[in-house]
Amino acid sequence: MKKIQPKVGIIGGGLAGVYTAYLLAQHNVTFEIIEAKPILGGRICGEDTNSPDYKIDLGPSWIFPHQQEIQKLVSNLGLRLVEQYSSGDAIFQRNAKEQPEKVSGIAPPTMYRIFGGTTRLITSLAQNINEQNTTLSTKANSFQYDGQYWNVEIENNNSPCGLQGNGRSTDIHDDLSTSTVLFEHLVIAAPPRVIAHKLSFRQTSGLTFKHQWGENTPSIHSDGQSEPMSGLNTNSVDTILEALSKKFEQTPTWMAAQAKFAVTYKAPFWREHGLSGQAFSHVGPLGEIHDASFEDNDGNSVFALFGFVGIPFVHRQQASIEQIKNACLSQLSSIFGPKASEHQQTYYKDWGSDPLIANSLDQKQGPMHPHIDLVSEQAQLKQLKLYFATSEFSESEAGYMEGAILTARQTVEKILLTVK
Repeated sequence: MKKIQPKVGIIGGGLAGVYTAYLLAQHNVTFEIIEAKPILGGRICGEDTNSPDYKIDLGPSWIFPHQQEIQKLVSNLGLRLVEQYSSGDAIFQRNAKEQPEKVSGIAPPTMYRIFGGTTRLITSLAQNINEQNTTLSTKANSFQYDGQYWNVEIENNNSPCGLQGNGRSTDIHDDLSTSTVLFEHLVIAAPPRVIAHKLSFRQTSGLTFKHQWGENTPSIHSDGQSEPMSGLNTNSVDTILEALSKKFEQTPTWMAAQAKFAVTYKAPFWREHGLSGQAFSHVGPLGEIHDASFEDNDGNSVFALFGFVGIPFVHRQQASIEQIKNACLSQLSSIFGPKASEHQQTYYKDWGSDPLIANSLDQKQGPMHPHIDLVSEQAQLKQLKLYFATSEFSESEAGYMEGAILTARQTVEKILLTVK
């Protein structure tokens, strides 16, 4: 049994997906977010600290001065930005045989963080979305367009026998429930390579695009057997989707090759020695280190350092998480002194190990800013009412949170032009 769902289906509950839903809600357009993980956020990931008000960012955290759209959003949601702490000297660790070198006057460019952690952005957006329009712990396995609706096959492993939320009927296989939901518009808010590797577009039963002379936009025909008239350009929907998948395969996933380590302390001992907390190392395992503290006047401050692990994924996999954490702590002690070992909590996130973010291609590549050009496919995507919305798809600021905001806004603008 199939049941028509809200007008817009959003596959993926990261920043772009949640912001798309937020904007649709403002325009009273019905939608549903389908997210494979048990929480929203995607690559925005925050871990608890000793203070209930602050989280440690293990995903993106920096916002740059020129990124105006996300700054406006942060302000509109009643959140605030704090400047990345950079007062004091930095440290260079050139090799293991020499003492780390203190260097003055190399403050990084101005960068901001969301006070309390980037997850506050997701939480604030989600508070403006009816939770009944969000389905978590649910994977979208395949998509098929029938000329009117997108048929999305989803799988949920948290449902009671025979039932899944929102009145859907289900089939039960090995404690997993599967169902099909229908949407007029489909927004896939997942990285390009995740789409290519994890999601499947099923055959569309002969649907074709036909460009009429003088028309800028193709129409979709369901008669796959008919011969096109002279002067018409016919492409099957399946051919277009297959070509898109090949493009997606070549587009790196931002952050997928990265791993982050963080550690909290009772006090910012590095500042007491005139250090900014910033360090660069050719020794490792951390290649770059920064202050990750949040301060307030209520005694709830969190003092922390975080760093990017510079070891390639294949080598990280040869060590346990505990071994990597210990190696990072040892390095911090060699850079900042013995007080670095007097820590409170440690954190580690390897994005290369996240199957919903990275695949084997991402694991072999170093961090790269993505770029994908879908200009030539826009007319077909418009007819299909199919949209792609993660930071990788943004025409500018791809790979940053700003890019996620921009692509979500552009997606909603396109939907509003055609939604009834």
